[in-house]
Amino acid sequence: MKRYSEQDGKRILKQYLTINGVKQGMIIETRDFSNPILFVIHGGPGFPLYPFFRAHDIDLTHWFTVVFWDQRGTGMSYTKQQVKMEEVIQDAEWLIQYLCYHYHKTQVYVMCHSFGTIIGAMLTHRRPSWITAYIGIGQLGDVYRNERVILERLRQYAHLEGNTRAIQALQKVNLGRYFNKDKYYDKIRMRYTERYKSGFSRKGYSALKMFRAMMSTPYYTLQERINIVRGSLSSFEQLTTEMVETNLMIIAREIKIPFYLIQGEYDLQTTDVDSRALFEHVASQDKRYYYFEQSAHAPFIDEREKFLDIIREILDLHATS
Repeated sequence: MKRYSEQDGKRILKQYLTINGVKQGMIIETRDFSNPILFVIHGGPGFPLYPFFRAHDIDLTHWFTVVFWDQRGTGMSYTKQQVKMEEVIQDAEWLIQYLCYHYHKTQVYVMCHSFGTIIGAMLTHRRPSWITAYIGIGQLGDVYRNERVILERLRQYAHLEGNTRAIQALQKVNLGRYFNKDKYYDKIRMRYTERYKSGFSRKGYSALKMFRAMMSTPYYTLQERINIVRGSLSSFEQLTTEMVETNLMIIAREIKIPFYLIQGEYDLQTTDVDSRALFEHVASQDKRYYYFEQSAHAPFIDEREKFLDIIREILDLHATS
């Protein structure tokens, strides 16, 4: 374990643990270890949030001890072994137990993003007694339906723009069940979600800008920074295939813990149609849907202050309950 301190009073721990046979890393940020734990489950697959929270000064440590875990195959947890979704869920279960024991807690808050919402929702379904509240950012539900909505909206945007080239390119797409293996669709989808400012950020966020954020991440070694890219490019064929087969509607009626969703209006990675449908099916009596009118897939960047206010509101709901 390595310990760091910053001038503003923030304390940082970088820790490696062997979890279910694989060395995995996490960065913990806090100002007070008595604060509740916020367990962050990133998306991708293989796309850690820590570099982007640091790059945009998204600081939750006044209220939480924030645990940024790199899932197996990612960054600090890179492995050449094939990664399966069930393994990632089991890793998360192990790590929550470890954190609760080590920091003398009975529960954690879980905050998930994008692909991480699949891991988080399944975890919440399995282990509700371990989790104070679930916070999903860019929530997935029925992944194949979500992708059909994305394609239809891109076609609508192309027609509104009068972009003949885009219209023709998008009309060529025949969206199969395993769209993750369709290289033509992947290229077209990336091109036009970026063009219509509906990808990672409403403000636009190029691959180069993402790369710079990853390469400048504090407390990662150079090799770990490179491993973020390696993991996201090469190790996740199994995970993306499992992802496109996922339909969380199957378990939604059984999720009864406090359930909060944060959704960007312009998000064409995880759509409001899909997240709202899942939200309506969730059985929890304590659930809220937060809509970010100026955001795409990263509301924590596009509307940072609103995001921070809502996270604080969620904490207050439970601090006073």
